Amino acid sequence: MANLPDSTVPDEPAVATTPVSRRKPFGLRPRLKAAGTHFLICLAVATAVFLTIYFLWFPGVLFEGAGGRNLLQLIIFIDVTLGPLLTFIVFVPGKRSLVFDLSVIAALQLGALAYGVWTMFEIRPVYIVFAQDRFDLARANDISREELAKVKGTPLEKLPLDGPHLMGVKLPTDPDEQFRISQAALAGGPDLYGYPRYYRPYAEVRADVLRAAKPVDGLKRFNPASAVDAEVARIHRPAAELRFLPLRTGMRDLSVLVDARTGDVVAITGLSPWT
Repeated sequence: MANLPDSTVPDEPAVATTPVSRRKPFGLRPRLKAAGTHFLICLAVATAVFLTIYFLWFPGVLFEGAGGRNLLQLIIFIDVTLGPLLTFIVFVPGKRSLVFDLSVIAALQLGALAYGVWTMFEIRPVYIVFAQDRFDLARANDISREELAKVKGTPLEKLPLDGPHLMGVKLPTDPDEQFRISQAALAGGPDLYGYPRYYRPYAEVRADVLRAAKPVDGLKRFNPASAVDAEVARIHRPAAELRFLPLRTGMRDLSVLVDARTGDVVAITGLSPWT
């Protein structure tokens, strides 16, 4: 039999295969490390801010009752949460614009922090002032520069930086001045507590405080009896030795407990002084 032609298909030349290009790794570990470091730095700064606000500017129950907590939460959210999150997003080792990106984040954070702290500084309580039948909380922005100029050369010239000071206030004797202040208060401005030239040492108004104060058991009309009893127990004073007066903060009204004999302020509580 005749040999048939070889039908074997010759081998085709091998085609060089190019390996699939590998994507640049996401770099989860370095991102987490950078964001974690950023978080720890922000946490340290936020802790320092918190300690200043809580123990110096908004001590005790004023931290919540006078609005310190709400603004501090906003500051912490921006600086402790958003900052490290942005760092996690932009951090790519070797990225040409990395330094610029991190600098922008830091600048935005510092700007937000400075604005937040300045706002807290401006609304910080500076005086707790007894007037007629109640206490009023005077904030730094309640007292204008013009009013401070009128007490130049006295200890009242500079607003306190170490928490609210206790003061009394006396009504001006001029009827026209009384009318002007009342009209300014009705228009949304501060009442007498915004005029330090009418301030008096607290010792001078103790008798007025005692006349206006009410038995502490009266707080049970506006609060659970157990809450009132708990506050009295915390102070370690018999209820019969205490009186209370309202404290207006412009946000949430609080109660001031005073000694029934001397008029000394014993505590400021979160108890409501009225319905």
